[in-house]
Amino acid sequence: MEEGATHISSEEKYYISIHSDRWYGLSFFETIELGDLTVPDEDYPNTKLLPLRPMPISALGDPKFEALYKQKFRFYNPIQTQVFHTLFHTDSNVLIGAPTGSGKTNIAEMAILRVFKNQPQKKCIYIAPLKALAKERIIDWKCRMGSENLKKSVVELTGDFTPDLKALKEADLLITTPEKWDGISRNW
Repeated sequence: MEEGATHISSEEKYYISIHSDRWYGLSFFETIELGDLTVPDEDYPNTKLLPLRPMPISALGDPKFEALYKQKFRFYNPIQTQVFHTLFHTDSNVLIGAPTGSGKTNIAEMAILRVFKNQPQKKCIYIAPLKALAKERIIDWKCRMGSENLKKSVVELTGDFTPDLKALKEADLLITTPEKWDGISRNW
């Protein structure tokens, strides 16, 4: 057995019971024997932050994209640097969990810019958890992404504001709340 690991005996089992809430008498039962498993004592739920050289904004490879950041910063922070390649150069799914103020909005912008670069006919939907945060994104992105530089149409879709169908169709970037997106995406 490895050092720093816990051994689970072969006598331990999980019992799983599944019952349908729609069909009377439809049930499944399964027993899962754990066997001789060895699991680490420590839980590593997070990806370790690597000691990478900061990624310059020039890695975006487009002066129009770089202009979005020149007034703010010249290099991405460590978290942004670590996820840059995956978000800007691949179609991989990504889940980012990081503290407030760690640059998650700039991380979302990387993915949005990838769509603008590779699939300009597609729309991006940004779902903000609160109306107040959606409003912040509207103000910022209408100014930065809707400027003469990128000329992208940024449309708000919240409880306070519902654009007409034409505006939705022509939008490059929709900013919405979970409730509003749930309502509109179920009804088209």
